Amino acid sequence: MATDIQEVYSLMIPTVGSNILLPNSNVAEIVPFSNVELFDDMSNKPRWFLGHLFWRGQEIPLISIDVIRGEADAQANKRSRVAVAHTLNSNRELPYIAIVVQGIPRLSHVREDNIRFIDDDALSDAEKMKVSVDSIEAAIPDLDKLEVMIQAAREQLQ
Repeated sequence: MATDIQEVYSLMIPTVGSNILLPNSNVAEIVPFSNVELFDDMSNKPRWFLGHLFWRGQEIPLISIDVIRGEADAQANKRSRVAVAHTLNSNRELPYIAIVVQGIPRLSHVREDNIRFIDDDALSDAEKMKVSVDSIEAAIPDLDKLEVMIQAAREQLQ
């Protein structure tokens, strides 16, 4: 017997210039901006690949969706937070992505009656789509694309 999903518990997570929306099940944890090692030399790395988060004994790639969108500054500092997101492809080499975020995430109950898809031709490589939930606009990150981008950046470094 199939059941329809009526509601998806999600997190509306503030970033520098907007919000991202992720299902709770995709977010492993929101942590303070500590145990972070930012790259000193960015000359051979994409600007959005900021460094690494050391979390639960693992080194997680730290990225900025804002920089991928075109922001000049990721504002990665002690006032930031980090969203640790599960990747979707059971990749043992990259089970998580750390995303620099700003502010405190809010629980968002996403339902058919409170979500509106925003037709936006100007999606960045980091975004799957843009939506409005209860009149708050957010981008849904393209976790698959981010995973591919991180793997390509890592290969460049070797």
